[in-house]
Amino acid sequence: MLEVADIVAGYGRVLAVQGVSLSVAEREFVALVGANGAGKSTLMKVLSGLLAPKSGSIRLGGRELAGSGAEEAVAAGIVLVPEGRMVFPRMTVLENLLLGATNPRARKDRERSLERVFALFPRLAERRGQLARTLSGGEQQMLAIGRGLMALPRILILDEPSLGLSPLLVQETYKALQRLNADGLTILLAEQNVRLSLAVSTRGYVMEHGRIVLAGASAKLADDPATRKAYLGL
Repeated sequence: MLEVADIVAGYGRVLAVQGVSLSVAEREFVALVGANGAGKSTLMKVLSGLLAPKSGSIRLGGRELAGSGAEEAVAAGIVLVPEGRMVFPRMTVLENLLLGATNPRARKDRERSLERVFALFPRLAERRGQLARTLSGGEQQMLAIGRGLMALPRILILDEPSLGLSPLLVQETYKALQRLNADGLTILLAEQNVRLSLAVSTRGYVMEHGRIVLAGASAKLADDPATRKAYLGL
């Protein structure tokens, strides 16, 4: 579904991503792992249209999207759940969710999407009239994922969804992602939580200093002693 080839990106003269290529097949759950500063978040911004690459190709279902912007990326079906959740604090849970369904492709199905989100995260249904800033960190992460789902993604990309959450809430969040993938949603996950992300994904890429240094089946990456020591900190 997603084909990324030779992406180079950064900020001014600083290149945070240097020739990255990866692919995600339909219905796959792929993990992109690496230490803080490896370039994962920059790559997520490029894929979601928030940052234009200096060169390279991003194709979704054969459609070229590199440099086309966030609106085009969402319209095509690439939806980002950003690092830090980035909910709208002075808006209610319901208002945050409905904002996720503003693109024309998603708008007509927003009531059905809302039911799906509330079934996945019952606590959001209970707090639908509550201001987002009054939610716990875990509930805000549920809201950020729910808002992403409202956009009817063909591929959902998540940047550090476990950041700042308690171990219990991390497990809850990942169980929800596994349920979504089991239901057919394609997922690309960027994480520092190497152990957990490789445990739930089917394939993985290891990123270091802006480059992909390893790729393969998640189980193989997690079990290889040299890989664990050299790149994963396990």
